[in-house]
Amino acid sequence: MARIRPLPEHSCLPYLAFLLMLCTVESVCSRTYDDDLRLPPSQLTHGWDCIACSTNTMLAGNFGHTNAQIFNMSDPWWVDVVAKSYAAVALNDWLGSETYNGTGESGVVTVAKALKAANPRIKVLWYQAASWVSFTPFIANQLHSHPDWWQKDDYGNIIWFRPPASGRPGHPFVDLAVPEALKWFANIPLSYFKDEEEAKKYCDGIFVDGADYRDFSPNISASRYKELFDAKMSAMHLAQDTFTQLNGGEVWGNAVLENHKGPNTPESVSWNTTLQFFNGAFEEMFGSFSTENADGTWNQTLMERSFENVISASNAGHSIVIHAFPGPAFVPFTKRGNNSNTFTVASWRGPTPIPETAEGCREAASKRLVESLAPFLIVANEHVFLSYAWFYNIEDGYIPCKEGVECGMPSTWYPEFTRPLGPPKGPAQRQGTVWTREFQHASIYVDLKDRSASRITWS
Repeated sequence: MARIRPLPEHSCLPYLAFLLMLCTVESVCSRTYDDDLRLPPSQLTHGWDCIACSTNTMLAGNFGHTNAQIFNMSDPWWVDVVAKSYAAVALNDWLGSETYNGTGESGVVTVAKALKAANPRIKVLWYQAASWVSFTPFIANQLHSHPDWWQKDDYGNIIWFRPPASGRPGHPFVDLAVPEALKWFANIPLSYFKDEEEAKKYCDGIFVDGADYRDFSPNISASRYKELFDAKMSAMHLAQDTFTQLNGGEVWGNAVLENHKGPNTPESVSWNTTLQFFNGAFEEMFGSFSTENADGTWNQTLMERSFENVISASNAGHSIVIHAFPGPAFVPFTKRGNNSNTFTVASWRGPTPIPETAEGCREAASKRLVESLAPFLIVANEHVFLSYAWFYNIEDGYIPCKEGVECGMPSTWYPEFTRPLGPPKGPAQRQGTVWTREFQHASIYVDLKDRSASRITWS
């Protein structure tokens, strides 16, 4: 891999030209997802003392924030909480980063530096979407200035993520089958830094959202879809190769453990056809949304597949971040709290509605934690991490908030997180729909027919 050359301070836009030179080896840039590739095992691991305590953490997350009056650097109370409680975080929009134009320092970089200062061991990744990449002007302007990078259907029509509207330009999908677009995409996080040493110190990889097949247009042939998916896998492998050499970092893909064939996609994908390209996966709907039935019960077949995929992929050395929502989560999302301080919650399927009050939602997150924590412990090994919250901003339940701040979890950590756990005595055992597992200090029981029967018996 080419080395990152120093840039003038406060000058990131010229980095684009350099990034496009990074991938010059044809064998790297032209790999397809049929190739037999070998990746180093993930370096992100945890111990078994507890879920999250002073000696260990199994927590990892993907979040930003919506309230800069509460989450800012003039009162960075939240920085220490995240840094001391999480093993890894993927950063979305922070401190005005959504308006960053390449001048000065992005808010994402500011937060990454603060987290690393509070805990040098925490891993910090950048969020970007596989299709629309980012609305941040620094990134969007680069995409908009290269129409040849825009994805088009078989008839040459632009595929828009956000169509043009009055007073607002459109935002296209990126076509990663264009080699220059692929190289650009794979190295975007590095372009936020002024030199290699800064990138190496503060950026540990990328979280890529939408890393599966997508039904974007009925006017794209199966062969073209395969070309697009191959290119996406190649871009993510190039990113993984870059971070492996930079600092041992990794790439997480969302929706890659299992993705079924859609009406306009040529085939399905699974963890062993995607995770040969990059080291990590984000299991976004563990126990909710697509793994539950319309009445809020678990879909036994899909939950079983989810269990098996997480176990198999993590045993193969991949990082797996399980995102679980409180209760039988589904759309629409709504707000709780007061006008100046709200958090987002999912709706609930089934006979029990989501609580109407902020306090009721906090109590529900605590009461229904076992429905997510017990399944997590069924599938966990040292590479599997837990994310538990209502949505994707820090206030939605990722940390206990200080007095006077409305957040989606209680004002103290869940007591289950600090209870002694100890190592597993073996893998989970299964009998019909019932899964059980023994730890040194806890017995786990999950019945896929009844989510409410989940239990953890602590010794």
